[in-house]
Amino acid sequence: MTDWLRRLLRQQEPKSNFYLKMESRPKIEVPQTPADKAADVAAWGALAALWALTTWYLFRLPDTIPIHFNAAGEPDRYDEKGTLAVLSLMATALFAAMTVVANAVGRNPRALNYPVTITPANALGQYRGAIRVARSLRIGFVLVFVQLLYQTAQVATGQAKGLGTWSMPIDFGLLLALPGLWYWWTVARN
Repeated sequence: MTDWLRRLLRQQEPKSNFYLKMESRPKIEVPQTPADKAADVAAWGALAALWALTTWYLFRLPDTIPIHFNAAGEPDRYDEKGTLAVLSLMATALFAAMTVVANAVGRNPRALNYPVTITPANALGQYRGAIRVARSLRIGFVLVFVQLLYQTAQVATGQAKGLGTWSMPIDFGLLLALPGLWYWWTVARN
Protein backbone atom coordinates (compact mmCIF):
# COMPACT_ATOMS: atom_id res chain seq x y z
CA MET A 1 0.00 0.00 0.00
CA THR A 2 1.33 3.41 -0.87
CA ASP A 3 2.01 6.07 1.77
CA TRP A 4 -0.62 8.51 0.55
CA LEU A 5 -3.31 5.80 0.77
CA ARG A 6 -2.24 4.85 4.30
CA ARG A 7 -2.41 8.50 5.38
CA LEU A 8 -5.81 8.86 3.76
CA LEU A 9 -7.18 5.79 5.51
CA ARG A 10 -5.85 7.00 8.88
CA GLN A 11 -7.58 10.35 8.40
CA GLN A 12 -10.99 8.80 7.75
CA GLU A 13 -13.41 9.09 10.65
CA PRO A 14 -15.59 6.09 11.50
CA LYS A 15 -18.72 8.24 11.15
CA SER A 16 -19.38 11.40 9.22
CA ASN A 17 -20.03 14.68 11.01
CA PHE A 18 -23.71 14.47 10.10
CA TYR A 19 -24.22 11.30 12.13
CA LEU A 20 -22.20 12.65 15.02
CA LYS A 21 -24.34 15.80 15.05
CA MET A 22 -27.55 13.78 14.84
CA GLU A 23 -26.49 11.59 17.76
CA SER A 24 -25.85 14.65 19.89
CA ARG A 25 -29.24 16.20 19.10
CA PRO A 26 -31.97 15.77 21.69
CA LYS A 27 -34.41 12.99 20.92
CA ILE A 28 -37.78 14.34 22.02
CA GLU A 29 -41.40 13.69 21.18
CA VAL A 30 -43.09 16.57 19.31
CA PRO A 31 -46.78 16.56 20.21
CA GLN A 32 -49.31 17.86 17.70
CA THR A 33 -50.85 21.21 18.56
CA PRO A 34 -54.33 22.36 17.53
CA ALA A 35 -52.65 24.35 14.71
CA ASP A 36 -51.01 21.16 13.44
CA LYS A 37 -54.32 19.32 13.50
CA ALA A 38 -55.99 22.25 11.72
CA ALA A 39 -53.29 22.11 9.03
CA ASP A 40 -54.03 18.42 8.47
CA VAL A 41 -57.76 19.15 8.22
CA ALA A 42 -57.02 22.03 5.80
CA ALA A 43 -54.86 19.78 3.63
CA TRP A 44 -57.54 17.10 3.41
CA GLY A 45 -60.16 19.80 2.82
CA ALA A 46 -58.11 21.27 -0.04
CA LEU A 47 -57.83 17.80 -1.61
CA ALA A 48 -61.59 17.29 -1.26
CA ALA A 49 -62.19 20.72 -2.83
CA LEU A 50 -59.91 19.77 -5.71
CA TRP A 51 -61.93 16.65 -6.43
CA ALA A 52 -65.24 18.50 -6.00
CA LEU A 53 -64.11 21.12 -8.53
CA THR A 54 -62.86 18.41 -10.88
CA THR A 55 -66.22 16.63 -10.79
CA TRP A 56 -68.09 19.92 -11.21
CA TYR A 57 -65.97 20.98 -14.18
CA LEU A 58 -66.21 17.59 -15.89
CA PHE A 59 -69.95 18.18 -16.23
CA ARG A 60 -69.79 21.93 -16.98
CA LEU A 61 -66.85 22.52 -19.31
CA PRO A 62 -66.79 22.12 -23.10
CA ASP A 63 -65.41 18.87 -24.51
CA THR A 64 -62.08 20.47 -25.48
CA ILE A 65 -60.10 22.45 -22.91
CA PRO A 66 -56.59 23.91 -22.68
CA ILE A 67 -54.19 21.47 -21.05
CA HIS A 68 -50.88 23.28 -21.46
CA PHE A 69 -49.83 26.90 -21.18
CA ASN A 70 -46.70 28.63 -22.48
CA ALA A 71 -44.44 30.89 -20.42
CA ALA A 72 -46.74 33.85 -21.07
CA GLY A 73 -49.67 31.91 -19.60
CA GLU A 74 -51.42 31.47 -22.96
CA PRO A 75 -52.89 28.08 -23.89
CA ASP A 76 -50.81 26.28 -26.50
CA ARG A 77 -52.29 22.76 -26.43
CA TYR A 78 -55.84 21.44 -26.10
CA ASP A 79 -57.30 18.05 -25.27
CA GLU A 80 -60.40 16.36 -23.85
CA LYS A 81 -61.81 17.62 -20.57
CA GLY A 82 -61.17 14.19 -19.03
CA THR A 83 -57.54 15.27 -18.61
CA LEU A 84 -58.75 17.28 -15.60
CA ALA A 85 -59.11 13.95 -13.80
CA VAL A 86 -55.47 13.17 -14.66
CA LEU A 87 -54.44 16.51 -13.16
CA SER A 88 -56.34 15.69 -9.96
CA LEU A 89 -54.87 12.18 -9.86
CA MET A 90 -51.38 13.70 -10.09
CA ALA A 91 -52.24 16.06 -7.25
CA THR A 92 -53.53 13.16 -5.17
CA ALA A 93 -50.37 11.13 -5.79
CA LEU A 94 -48.25 14.12 -4.80
CA PHE A 95 -50.43 14.62 -1.72
CA ALA A 96 -49.92 10.97 -0.73
CA ALA A 97 -46.14 11.27 -1.20
CA MET A 98 -46.02 14.47 0.85
CA THR A 99 -48.11 12.78 3.57
CA VAL A 100 -45.50 10.01 3.77
CA VAL A 101 -42.73 12.64 3.97
CA ALA A 102 -44.59 14.66 6.63
CA ASN A 103 -45.14 11.52 8.72
CA ALA A 104 -41.47 10.50 8.37
CA VAL A 105 -40.33 13.98 9.42
CA GLY A 106 -42.76 13.85 12.33
CA ARG A 107 -41.31 10.55 13.54
CA ASN A 108 -37.65 11.58 13.28
CA PRO A 109 -37.19 15.37 12.97
CA ARG A 110 -33.66 15.26 14.38
CA ALA A 111 -32.39 13.62 11.17
CA LEU A 112 -32.89 16.83 9.17
CA ASN A 113 -30.49 19.68 8.56
CA TYR A 114 -31.18 22.90 10.46
CA PRO A 115 -29.87 26.45 10.07
CA VAL A 116 -28.87 26.53 13.75
CA THR A 117 -27.26 24.16 16.22
CA ILE A 118 -29.94 22.06 17.90
CA THR A 119 -29.80 22.24 21.69
CA PRO A 120 -32.23 20.99 24.33
CA ALA A 121 -33.48 24.58 24.67
CA ASN A 122 -34.41 25.07 21.01
CA ALA A 123 -35.08 21.49 19.91
CA LEU A 124 -38.85 21.53 20.30
CA GLY A 125 -39.28 24.73 18.30
CA GLN A 126 -36.89 23.69 15.53
CA TYR A 127 -38.37 20.20 15.24
CA ARG A 128 -41.92 21.54 15.24
CA GLY A 129 -40.95 24.08 12.56
CA ALA A 130 -39.50 21.36 10.32
CA ILE A 131 -42.61 19.22 10.70
CA ARG A 132 -44.79 22.22 9.85
CA VAL A 133 -42.80 22.91 6.69
CA ALA A 134 -43.61 19.40 5.46
CA ARG A 135 -47.28 19.83 6.35
CA SER A 136 -47.57 23.24 4.71
CA LEU A 137 -45.87 22.01 1.54
CA ARG A 138 -48.64 19.44 1.26
CA ILE A 139 -51.28 22.16 1.53
CA GLY A 140 -49.39 24.39 -0.91
CA PHE A 141 -49.12 21.70 -3.57
CA VAL A 142 -52.84 20.96 -3.48
CA LEU A 143 -53.75 24.67 -3.56
CA VAL A 144 -51.52 25.15 -6.62
CA PHE A 145 -53.47 22.39 -8.37
CA VAL A 146 -56.79 23.94 -7.29
CA GLN A 147 -55.67 27.29 -8.68
CA LEU A 148 -54.50 25.67 -11.94
CA LEU A 149 -57.77 23.79 -12.29
CA TYR A 150 -59.79 26.96 -11.68
CA GLN A 151 -57.78 29.01 -14.16
CA THR A 152 -57.97 26.26 -16.78
CA ALA A 153 -61.76 26.31 -16.41
CA GLN A 154 -61.78 30.11 -16.75
CA VAL A 155 -59.85 29.87 -20.02
CA ALA A 156 -61.98 26.96 -21.30
CA THR A 157 -65.21 28.90 -20.75
CA GLY A 158 -63.82 32.07 -22.35
CA GLN A 159 -63.81 34.09 -19.13
CA ALA A 160 -60.03 34.52 -19.37
CA LYS A 161 -57.52 34.45 -22.22
CA GLY A 162 -54.72 32.86 -20.23
CA LEU A 163 -53.41 32.14 -16.78
CA GLY A 164 -52.59 35.77 -16.13
CA THR A 165 -49.48 37.49 -14.88
CA TRP A 166 -50.15 36.65 -11.23
CA SER A 167 -50.41 32.90 -11.69
CA MET A 168 -46.72 32.11 -11.29
CA PRO A 169 -46.11 34.44 -8.30
CA ILE A 170 -49.16 32.97 -6.55
CA ASP A 171 -47.87 29.44 -7.16
CA PHE A 172 -44.41 30.31 -5.85
CA GLY A 173 -45.98 32.00 -2.85
CA LEU A 174 -48.00 28.90 -2.03
CA LEU A 175 -45.01 26.61 -2.45
CA LEU A 176 -42.26 28.72 -0.88
CA ALA A 177 -43.68 31.56 1.21
CA LEU A 178 -46.35 29.52 3.01
CA PRO A 179 -43.91 26.91 4.41
CA GLY A 180 -41.20 29.50 5.03
CA LEU A 181 -43.48 31.85 6.93
CA TRP A 182 -44.97 29.05 8.99
CA TYR A 183 -41.47 27.81 9.91
CA TRP A 184 -40.34 31.33 10.81
CA TRP A 185 -43.48 31.98 12.89
CA THR A 186 -43.07 28.67 14.73
CA VAL A 187 -39.38 29.15 15.50
CA ALA A 188 -39.61 32.87 16.28
CA ARG A 189 -42.24 32.26 18.96
CA ASN A 190 -40.05 29.80 20.87
